[in-house]
Amino acid sequence: MRRSDQRPEVKAPPRWRFPDPARLWLDNGMELMACHREGQHVAAVSLVFDVPLNVEGVDIEGVATITQRCLDEGTRTHPGTAFAERLEDIGAVLGGSAGYAGSELSLEVPADRLGESLALLAEAVREPELAADDVARHRTLRLAEIEQAMANSAHRAAIGFRSAVIGGRYRASRMPGGEARTVAAVTTEDVVAFHGRHYRPDAATLIISGDLTGQEFGQAATAFGDWANPAEGYFSHEVPQGVAPRCLLIDRPGAIQADVRLGSFGIDRGDPRWADLQVATHALGGAFLSRLNKVLREEKGFTYGAHLVNSPMRDGGLIAVQGSFRTEVVPEAVGLARGLLDLSSRPITGPEVAAAVSYTNGVAPLRYSTAQGITDRISALVRDGVNVEFVNANFQALTLVTPESATQSILELLPPDRLTLVVVGDAAALEAPLAADGWPVEVVSAP
Repeated sequence: MRRSDQRPEVKAPPRWRFPDPARLWLDNGMELMACHREGQHVAAVSLVFDVPLNVEGVDIEGVATITQRCLDEGTRTHPGTAFAERLEDIGAVLGGSAGYAGSELSLEVPADRLGESLALLAEAVREPELAADDVARHRTLRLAEIEQAMANSAHRAAIGFRSAVIGGRYRASRMPGGEARTVAAVTTEDVVAFHGRHYRPDAATLIISGDLTGQEFGQAATAFGDWANPAEGYFSHEVPQGVAPRCLLIDRPGAIQADVRLGSFGIDRGDPRWADLQVATHALGGAFLSRLNKVLREEKGFTYGAHLVNSPMRDGGLIAVQGSFRTEVVPEAVGLARGLLDLSSRPITGPEVAAAVSYTNGVAPLRYSTAQGITDRISALVRDGVNVEFVNANFQALTLVTPESATQSILELLPPDRLTLVVVGDAAALEAPLAADGWPVEVVSAP
């Protein structure tokens, strides 16, 4: 056989698409979604409740978190530790969280034990014990978490930045799990009432991904189909708004390092500038050799890493430069960061756009290669009220971003003279130089 001297032609990979889940609605209003992923023998399940945190009473913020954490502590059918033992018997892991836009229970289980795990998941939300001892324990654990978060400089900066850029009348300006004063006030009666009012089938979406057999909807209907809750009513999600820029210096006397957040209130996925902003934030602070990291880490040696992070919410979002810096270089680092965000004289370039689009679209097949990746993505979109079709539409939108549109998104959303600065560090060393640079410094004592 004669061997050809021609090399095989290298073709572009086929266009990848996020899977379109099969959908079904039960008669009680619960929505079901299923994505078959061949070879994924560990199924990933998420049960999302449309229960925004603004439904919490202002004096018991954190009740949603404590309620969610108590759901796996025992049910009427499997009381106490019997519930956890039953999960362990079938190799299932149950977790969850309560976020600003909704609460969620997540489940990982071998696909061939899915039916059994859905029955247990239904028990957790339909008939939890919510025992006083469990509520008290999770209240204590949450208070310890708050203390730990406030003692961590990076966490304290994130908490401070959120409160500095979002109006205080909005629930989104405060920690999702509640603050010490409100968590301490949560009672067992509050938890039982919250569960009874808000855990309803008409507010629930069940998402299943994995190597599926086609029996999943039937199994879900068996577990949840006769679930009813007499509680009624739809609770609207708040629409947070940003506030005037400020400079918040949270004092940690003697600290040799400071954590910095520099940015503003941002946009959500529904804004037409979303794809432009994704590209722009990647170019400025989303890659190792992005502009911020190149200057602040590689050239100046001020930090181990500086990033520009874009965090969408259901409505609005947060955009911030993030980094930890030696105390003595903080004023210079902040000035350089603000200058790098000013794109009026140095706009984003064509190669930067191409690199950002290539990376974002190129990593998608890896990011969503597992059942867990698929379920997590769909769950996040459901919580934020975004159609699953958004993922593929956004891939296309990214290819239409230009250097001009990416640059304009930063000029509009991060104008250098309208930025909020939050620094957690030694106020004695930082207040005067930051004020000398024109920042209207407000010093706050760290708890």
